[in-house]
Amino acid sequence: MPASLSHVLVDFQSGIDSSVNLISAVKNLGINRIQLEIITELAFLRVFIAWENFLEGSFIRYSIGASSPSAYKPVVLVRPQNLGHASDLIFSGRDYVPWNSASEVINRSVVYFQDGEPYRRALEPAIVDLNDMNTIRNRIAHKSAKSKNQFNHFIRRKYGHGISGMTPGRFLLAPAINSAPNTFLQYYLEVLRAASSLLVP
Repeated sequence: MPASLSHVLVDFQSGIDSSVNLISAVKNLGINRIQLEIITELAFLRVFIAWENFLEGSFIRYSIGASSPSAYKPVVLVRPQNLGHASDLIFSGRDYVPWNSASEVINRSVVYFQDGEPYRRALEPAIVDLNDMNTIRNRIAHKSAKSKNQFNHFIRRKYGHGISGMTPGRFLLAPAINSAPNTFLQYYLEVLRAASSLLVP
């Protein structure tokens, strides 16, 4: 079987570590603030894409009966024959299946696993943070008016008011509300680490 669940988890958490190390390294180069913000955005986007890949990889492997390193195995409601068959069922002829929306992943998990576990218990407690990360991701990846408006609304919700010139990178490097001295980036990475450990215990 290609890439076990333990490898899927290790690959994801290693991706977080490499992004953290990248930001630390460039800080030591003495680059200017705007350059640091851009690199932070790219590092965050890389982590979030890795998160999406982790969700897809773990979901498909659980659906064919794989067990986690702790021997956890969800009750499967749909039984694909192998990884390829599982992928075909999930994609159902579509070119793309979104994994960036926690709500959609939870809804999908209810179809494939009893009570939607382990996705429901891992994602629901963090759904606000996961949705906020998706908003940041979209603002970095897309320059549309919609992604800009959603990001600005998110900033107003976080701070109670809008902030002129706020960028995703600047926000991610700012002290996290109720989690200082951690930055928002550090806070969100810990949310992803915790959720991934619940999904693949």
